[in-house]
Amino acid sequence: MERNKEIRFHRSKRHIISSLITGFAVPYLLLICASLSIYFSNSDEFIFHIADFMPAFLLLSLIMFVVISAVLLITKGWLHNTIFALCAGGIVCTYIQTLVTTLTFKGLPGDGTALPASPVQMVINLIIWIVVLALVLWLGAFFSKAESIRKALCFLIILISVMQTVSLIPSAINYSDKDNSQDNTYYLSTENLLELSSADNIIVFVLDCFDRDFYLDLVNNYPEATDSLDGFTYYDDNIATFPRTFPATPSMISGINTDFSLSRKEYFAQAYGASPLLNDLQKNNYKVNLYTPSFHGYENADVFTDKVANLCLSEGSRVTSESGFIKRMLLLSSYFWLPDFMKSETISANSFNEVVTLEGDIPKYSVDNNTDAGIYQQLLCTGLSVQDDKNTFTFLHIRGCHSPYAMDENCNVVESGSVTPLEQTRGAFRIVSEYLNQLKKLGIYEDATIIITGDHADLKFDSSDYTEPMLTALLVKNKGEQGTPLRTSTAQVSQANLHASIVKSAQLQTDYSYGRAYDEIGEDEDVTRIHYFQLHTGSKRKDENLTYEITGAGTDFSNWEVISREEIGYTYK
Repeated sequence: MERNKEIRFHRSKRHIISSLITGFAVPYLLLICASLSIYFSNSDEFIFHIADFMPAFLLLSLIMFVVISAVLLITKGWLHNTIFALCAGGIVCTYIQTLVTTLTFKGLPGDGTALPASPVQMVINLIIWIVVLALVLWLGAFFSKAESIRKALCFLIILISVMQTVSLIPSAINYSDKDNSQDNTYYLSTENLLELSSADNIIVFVLDCFDRDFYLDLVNNYPEATDSLDGFTYYDDNIATFPRTFPATPSMISGINTDFSLSRKEYFAQAYGASPLLNDLQKNNYKVNLYTPSFHGYENADVFTDKVANLCLSEGSRVTSESGFIKRMLLLSSYFWLPDFMKSETISANSFNEVVTLEGDIPKYSVDNNTDAGIYQQLLCTGLSVQDDKNTFTFLHIRGCHSPYAMDENCNVVESGSVTPLEQTRGAFRIVSEYLNQLKKLGIYEDATIIITGDHADLKFDSSDYTEPMLTALLVKNKGEQGTPLRTSTAQVSQANLHASIVKSAQLQTDYSYGRAYDEIGEDEDVTRIHYFQLHTGSKRKDENLTYEITGAGTDFSNWEVISREEIGYTYK
């Protein structure tokens, strides 16, 4: 009798220990480890702190621990074994999924840097989940040696928890070595967003992902969309230097291309500090206003000190919607371990801008699903204004043609994915048209230099070499031009001609040689142009920079040739 009691006691002890271990591991791995891994690795991209989300995650973890442990403790027999096996199988599946997603990660679909998994991929992924779960369930609950299997599964749960903890240590150390305070953090604000000069103006509209095909689709379906483009020339063969917002945008602003041996922070400091255009705009009495998002365009905007007017000093960050913030953090942290068919297609780093803001005198400028519609409403309600003190340079980067498509042709915010690229492009052009029409009413249109382009073309994939031309739409109105119909040029131009065109059109005084302007390239001239493509190889440490040389018409893909490949590590380091 005493021996039987002893056996029952030891079995009860194992029951308690395995229940508590499982109850702890599920929330620890899926909430705590997942969120910390994301945050430590991407802290430069976020304006919030661990303290903003961790209390809620700890509370949710505690609730999950109590519920799961209690259920496992009060159940017994086949029911207990089944629940335990399902929890263990879930941990195994999410661990495998995390490894696979991390190895194949190309960006978040909501950022537009990667497409969601195809239906075939989703089905295969789901089948793997079902097979693994079914196998663990059978072995842990119904197999003849299930007791031994449950011991092994309990050990596996502990092992996975330890491995996930150890994997956090390098990124945690790296994070702790950074200056994570927000003291002396500057950002580009919305100040002067609709303010121009009564004298000379240079305006660069950057419609994100403004692909040539998007423009041609627009004019074929909405020919009236270009009615406001008096004096403009459309360049049908324009090549952007880079295929993504970083490093495209900072190179457009500074005129200095990325050195991939540098970190983004080092590059930003070097490029903006030495930018010939920013220096010449100052010398020519221009007030410079830059409206472009952080991370892709800058980290700490102190790199623009004394050069940019819409600079603002942060006083910390503030969560404006607790529920919205926690929801987004849950979606982001679960992205890596959820099966493909359940991954959010809209979550992005920029989506946090809707629920977290930097505290300062003026709101931070960001590019999200609401940006374009918000600018359009401001144009309608308050309109453009002018100041008489200085000339004005405005670099206005909007979402434009970039996914996720969340603005209709009338500039209304809609559910992501409910409109087509064409409809959103039409909406973006409605903003541009309203802006141009107001310039005309103010009498400052003719003397303005206006460029409408994209930071890059539509990058459909990034894990293999190009299979088709990558052309970016470009429209240019030089100073003094108005009242002439829109003309088309087939000159072979590129982003390398951007600053030269600005300097020539605005008649800036300079000692720097900027090269040739767009209108200095002959219509029948064959030009050799360069495009750099950062190919994602499946590992953050092994991205490659492919240098394409395009000789002759960019519309003919036979003229595109890879002349060099360079391993650069992680593009966004």
